[in-house]
This record gives sequence, C-alpha cells and structure tokens, in this order.
Amino acid sequence: QKLVEEGPWLSDEKRREIGELVCKGAESVGYKGLATFEFLRDANGEFYFLEVNPRVQVEHTVTELITGYNLVELGIRVAQGEELPLSQADISWRGHAIQCRLNAEDPKEFVPSPGRLWDCHFPSGFGIRCDTHAHPGYEMPGCFDSLLAKLLTWGHDREDAIRRMRTALDETQITGVQHLIPLHRRIMDENDFLNRDITIQYIENHQDLLG
Repeated sequence: QKLVEEGPWLSDEKRREIGELVCKGAESVGYKGLATFEFLRDANGEFYFLEVNPRVQVEHTVTELITGYNLVELGIRVAQGEELPLSQADISWRGHAIQCRLNAEDPKEFVPSPGRLWDCHFPSGFGIRCDTHAHPGYEMPGCFDSLLAKLLTWGHDREDAIRRMRTALDETQITGVQHLIPLHRRIMDENDFLNRDITIQYIENHQDLLG
C-alpha cells in the first residue's frame, strides 16, 4: 500500500533511460493513449519492470504538479482521436511535489474505518492541492477503497514541499472516522524520510511511526 508519493526523484540520465524503454514498450504493442508503466528499484539502483496499466494511477497528480500538464485531459483528447498538442521536448520539471494518501484507516493497523464524516476541512492556497469526494455527512463505506482524499503540496525544492505538507496536514480536519493524518505528520519529520533513505520496507522498518 502506497502512503506517500513524490517527484521528481530520479536523475535526468536514469529518467531518460527508463523513458526510452517505456516508449519502446508502448510502440512494440501499438499502444496509443494514456498509460502508466511501473518499475521497482533494488538496493543497487537497478530498475525492474513491474506492470503497465492503461490508465492514470493515483499518483498522476504529482506529475501534473511538477509539469503543469493535465494528464486526464490529455488522455481524453487522445482517446477522442486528437493528436497530442505537445512533444517530449516540451515537458520539463519544475520544483518538487509530495502527495499523502489520506485513507480512512486505523493509523496503527491500517484497518478500514467506515463511518459518517461529522466534519471535514481541507486546506487550500498556493502550492496546495486536495483531490477528494469527502464532505460533512458523507458515509465512508467499509467495503470499497479506503482512500478519502489525496493531499498534495508543491515547493521550489523537496524541503519546501515538505514544509508546506506539514502545514497542510496540520490544517486538515477530519472527524467521524480514523485516518492516517497522524502517521503522515510523523513521516514528514522522520530523519530517514528527510534524507531520502526510503524503501518499500519503510513502514516495516519504522514501527515507531505507528504510535
């Protein structure tokens, strides 16, 4: 389960290498449209192909913040038969973005926490984005995805984005269900996270974050 997503992360050289492989893979099967290619990186920095999905992922919002392009809109336009109004050379990265998944879950056991939202408030302003369907009175079901909101911050660099995320998390109010805000807030202050020393075993190796 992904909790935090951010970017950019890779070096320009590694990004170009993976990008070329992705394009070759799509061209080899005649794919035209929006898709997400996923890879895993090992401790030596080597990448391995995981899967490809013919759609946007939850974390597409990070890409949108650092490129300024609306991926959903572009995907729909291509599906309608239009040509992309940009080339790869038009795309550049600006700043850094972080996304926290605000799941309605027990922040210790990650068990879904269904129920009615008695109140909820999400921050806004420069460098802050929140994608959510939640509102006061919303009944969070227990039999579907527990994702309640995606809270994102953008900054001129990673440190700036982290500082803004701390404030955004502090300003977010959700009552009626358990949620992961306390966990995310602790992650934003944890030394390994701040030093980019992160693996898929991050939570497993940092049990103290669970409170």
